[in-house]
Amino acid sequence: MIESENGPAGDEKLTFRYMRGIIPRHDLQEIRGVHDEYGGFSQLALLISDQCPFGITVLLPGGRVERVTGSVLSHTEAAKTFVNELNPKSMVEGSKSPVFRFPRIAITEALTNAVAHRDYSVEGDIVVNVQSDEVRIVSPGPVYRQNWGIRNPELVAVMELFRLKGFYRNGVDVIRKSYARSGFDPKLITCRDCFMVVLPAVESIRGHYNAKVDKVTAYMSKRGGVTFDEIRSLLRVSKPYTASLIKKMEGDGTLFEMRVGRMRRYFLCDKGRRGKV
Repeated sequence: MIESENGPAGDEKLTFRYMRGIIPRHDLQEIRGVHDEYGGFSQLALLISDQCPFGITVLLPGGRVERVTGSVLSHTEAAKTFVNELNPKSMVEGSKSPVFRFPRIAITEALTNAVAHRDYSVEGDIVVNVQSDEVRIVSPGPVYRQNWGIRNPELVAVMELFRLKGFYRNGVDVIRKSYARSGFDPKLITCRDCFMVVLPAVESIRGHYNAKVDKVTAYMSKRGGVTFDEIRSLLRVSKPYTASLIKKMEGDGTLFEMRVGRMRRYFLCDKGRRGKV
């Protein structure tokens, strides 16, 4: 049961003005999990209420600090307004039209995931550090891996019920795909007491083929020979597409095939590397 300084909080202690503003035709009773076994408000109710104690702290260049408060349902959109102040469109190498410094869908999804899956048993805000070359989003608490489920399933269900903009079940894939042609990868870092997403600024746009070649060659330069399945897993594409890409890279003189024991591996077409095989 949610309690206040004066004892258990009754229904009148929490208000849901923001929630009712985005779903005026829905009633609080339609949301599973808003009441605990004693009939009082649950933690879920506290999170979606206007009195939610959790927030997002946005750190901006020049020492400016903004804090987003209120219902967690409002946090993503409110935080985005501050991040997008430093997210202009511009021409970059390889682009035919202006592109955003940080892919907007990546910002939306990273913020939404942070709100939906953070550990609300841990005090503190989600922290968003906005710099000219990257955006860092740090969620309190370790990554939830119990039975490979998700943390806060009832909150996730509420966000899906309200059809909040930018909420996807496969959020990490959405973030990665938004950088597919930039030559850079977002970083997902798991720490003991937090989870961090680092979104780099987009400095160039490559054609689809060139972007994939860059990714494969960067991977191979660190590992030497790689298998077909490694390339497919790296690019997250189908087997036929992987085979077509490898064939084209062989034709371009980018890589070559060699049997290592019973395993077929691919190596970069580099004289130094050929000599070491």
